[in-house]
Amino acid sequence: MNILHRIAQLVLDINKIQAEAVVKVYGRFGLYRRLYIVCGFPEGTAKGLEERLLALGHEGVAEQHEILCRFVRGDIGGVQLIEELAQWFSGYMENCQAAAMTELQAAA
Repeated sequence: MNILHRIAQLVLDINKIQAEAVVKVYGRFGLYRRLYIVCGFPEGTAKGLEERLLALGHEGVAEQHEILCRFVRGDIGGVQLIEELAQWFSGYMENCQAAAMTELQAAA
């Protein structure tokens, strides 16, 4: 069983590295900024919003990884895992919405 725990932890760590790389690539290419500009946001607002959402993305990857690691270690069960991931996602979406509203209010 110890080997399975180590393999599961390795898979989680690889997934975290991959998710962090995707967030970095989005930032490098300015993907969010370009998307917001196409949607009609001013350049400054789009850039500020992109920076805030990329920061939230990095934090989100770390938070989600920690929740899943606790499950692999056996600190939480399956039902609690689902509840914590749902709670985390809800909080993450609220933070993204708050960041967007703050940027839009600052631009107005």
